[in-house]
Amino acid sequence: MMFTWKLVSSCNVTRFGAGGNAFSRAGRRRAFSSTGSNAPVSTTDSNSTPVPGQNTGVCRTIVIEDQRLVAEFFTLHCRALGHDVLMQCGTVREGQEAIRRLRPELVLMDISLPDGDGLELAKTVLDEQPDVKILAISSHRDPWTMLQIQRIGLHGFVDKHEQQPEVLTEAIQAVLRGRIYYTAIVNESSSSIRRDPKGFIRVLSDYETRILSLIGESKTDEEIAAVLAVSPATVQSRRRDVMRKLGIHTTPKLIHYAIVNGLTRPDQLGK
Repeated sequence: MMFTWKLVSSCNVTRFGAGGNAFSRAGRRRAFSSTGSNAPVSTTDSNSTPVPGQNTGVCRTIVIEDQRLVAEFFTLHCRALGHDVLMQCGTVREGQEAIRRLRPELVLMDISLPDGDGLELAKTVLDEQPDVKILAISSHRDPWTMLQIQRIGLHGFVDKHEQQPEVLTEAIQAVLRGRIYYTAIVNESSSSIRRDPKGFIRVLSDYETRILSLIGESKTDEEIAAVLAVSPATVQSRRRDVMRKLGIHTTPKLIHYAIVNGLTRPDQLGK
């Protein structure tokens, strides 16, 4: 993912108290730490300043980011805050294994990873370890992704495109104190899709939305049928329903719609 920290004069964020918002999951407390290698690394720098509010005085963190330079930045940033960065992972598989084995308090993660969807990993982690705090840091800002961040109940989201490093510090400290921290794009983007009377979230069922996302990946009716364990004729019928409800009449435009709205990401095409 392209990574750019732009210096800005101000930042708009959403902060919620420990109770969270309507989409957040209750009862999750703790934190994570990040490292700069593929082996567990402990930080013992006596000059580091621990993040307040941790019983151990040191936050145990894992970084999941496939771009090495970006991952190193996250690692150094967390270590400067006094975190014990346990591991740095570049894939969903590595991240899931590390979280299960090392049981961190905080996870900093990108949403788009080479071998899968970071949001699906986040769901699994929160189901298995509900005390873990997850802070997503990504360049994805489409309406569907922003809505999913809230629905899944991620503790924080920072937009890579617009924020300065100080915002990352504020976000980390907020989620470790039991707060929900979203930069402005989350509410702005998810609100726009909720307001649109013709938006897919209003006119399509969950099943039709799933089919739309698979169409967006350029899959054929036969391939979609295999994924969903239905007949190709059923997929063809559902495709026509989706087109009618959205007012879209060609497959290329349907693929474009799925990508623009975040149901499919360009790196998933043809997979």
